[in-house]
Amino acid sequence: MAMLSVEECVGERSPGRLLRRINKLLLIRMKARFADAELSFVEFMALKLLRDEVSASAGELARDMHINTGATTRLIDGLEQKGLLERDRSSADRRVVRLTLTKSGEAKYIEKVPIMVAQWNEVLAGFDQSEADTLMYLLSKMLDSMERVTGFENDHGAELNAA
Repeated sequence: MAMLSVEECVGERSPGRLLRRINKLLLIRMKARFADAELSFVEFMALKLLRDEVSASAGELARDMHINTGATTRLIDGLEQKGLLERDRSSADRRVVRLTLTKSGEAKYIEKVPIMVAQWNEVLAGFDQSEADTLMYLLSKMLDSMERVTGFENDHGAELNAA
């Protein structure tokens, strides 16, 4: 079992600082790449979460994107107005409203995926394939461990899923 010292967990190289900094820089970079597009990065992430079946309702989308319900409603309204998603009220329980991508939403998502992939490829340009594979493996292992120790299995944060 790996053990870190107090010295390794403070300052510039602490794991928490490194992860926060990477996440912040990733968000800045991705938002900038979508800045002039007809689809914002936040809208893209909502489509991604719905398409990947991580989220299926407004409540799940709010939780996964770490935004409040008011912001989620505005996001969903905007995507619905653009014809990218639909609200589907359950016939079994009218309180349940499932969100699904329209054909246009699916097409718009697929159209924008190359932007995300290109950004990751730029970031990973200094890695060889084995290092990139190891990084993905270790990040997945860390996420599994974090979910286990916190008890938040399947608590997918959109900003961490970002891309």
